[in-house]
Parts: sequence; C-alpha cells; structure tokens
Amino acid sequence: MKKILLTILSLFSFFAIPAIASTADNDDAKYYFADLEQVDDFLYWQINGWQAIDSRSLIVNFSPSRSYLVVLDRNIRALMYTEQVQFSSRNLRVRANIDRVHVLNQFARTSRIERIYLLPNRETRQAVRAQIRSEELDENALDGMNGDVILDSINSL
Repeated sequence: MKKILLTILSLFSFFAIPAIASTADNDDAKYYFADLEQVDDFLYWQINGWQAIDSRSLIVNFSPSRSYLVVLDRNIRALMYTEQVQFSSRNLRVRANIDRVHVLNQFARTSRIERIYLLPNRETRQAVRAQIRSEELDENALDGMNGDVILDSINSL
C-alpha cells in the first residue's frame, strides 16, 4: 500500500510541478521588458502621482516626460481599488528588491518591489500598459465579450 501511494505521489509531482512552474513563468513574462532600462531606484520626494495597471504593477509619474514602471513580487488586489499607496524608502530613495508598496486604508498586505523600469515618454507608458493588459484580455477571452468591449471596460477603471 505504501509503494502504491508513493508511486502516485511521485507521478503527481512529476506532472503537476512543471505545470505550476510554467504558469508562473507565463505570468512573469508580461512584466518583463527587455527593451526598457531597468533601474535600481528612484527619488521618493519627486513622485507626482501614480496609476495602477493591474494588481501587480503600477506606473509612478514624476513629470510628463518621465515615469517609472514598478513591478511587485506578488499581487495586491486592493491596489486596483485604492486612491492611496505608500512606498517604504530609505534615504529618500525607493529601491527594487528592498522597499515595499503598501495600500493605505486597506487590510492588504505589503508587497516587495521586484523591478523598476524607466518609462521615458508617453508612448512607452502606453505600450507597457497595453502589454500588461493584453495578457488580462487573453485570460478573460472566455467570457463571451469581444476584445473592444473588454478593452473599454478595462480602460474605464
């Protein structure tokens, strides 16, 4: 009996673990931008606003010509529905792999900042937003709506 159970467990781990790993890799692919400059940090006191793209990424604005994409290490669902976030910072700099994002007035847990990308202009911001949201459209393709309707509902958020 133990041999049968051990065999079943080993077969399960042989097939299930690669499937889970490939799903995580696909999810991470939409947050990877090889053509953008990845930076280590930005100055906290220069932030002029922010917009959530999804529950794992946000764009932090400094000026019309300079923004940063902040990719978190895990989802914060409340990020899509809040008006206030807080960045932990040391010496007035927000750093990747060190500092965290916290949604204020929510019971959401914090999330570590995984990567920061420089977004030099408006066109780059739009392209990044489209890449991340296009993955969401693919995941929601089974809901019977056409792509334009889904895109309009996402843009209205």
